[in-house]
Amino acid sequence: MLIKILSLFTVADSKGKEIDQGTLLRYLAETMWFPTAALNEYLTWEEMDQYNAKVTMIYGGITASGIFTFNDKGQVVNFEAERYGEFNGEIRLETWSIPVRNYKEFEGVRIPTKGNVTWKLDTGDFNWFNFEVTKIEYNNY
Repeated sequence: MLIKILSLFTVADSKGKEIDQGTLLRYLAETMWFPTAALNEYLTWEEMDQYNAKVTMIYGGITASGIFTFNDKGQVVNFEAERYGEFNGEIRLETWSIPVRNYKEFEGVRIPTKGNVTWKLDTGDFNWFNFEVTKIEYNNY
């Protein structure tokens, strides 16, 4: 994982199975914006109850799972998973949560447009990122 500010200054440059697991979890979380990706052959779905479904992705020898929570309308309201993160110089599994809201339609697809990425740590919640989707384009082929 290579993260750069303005494509110039390196903020993070990491490799390994923990990073690969995190990449799969990010893919799973982002299926809420690209619903057809949820049909990928690498994914298996398991109904947990009326409002929760567990999704597992196995790719390149790496496995990652998370839980989608839905409301009464069938809309995603949260994605949560155990994800590796670096905290105080230590890499460990912690709960990674992405509550979402404010559904809008883009090109006939209704998706959540606001949310935040939060690490649920023993020391308290760490809000890592807030986002708003203002535009999205789908490949229609």
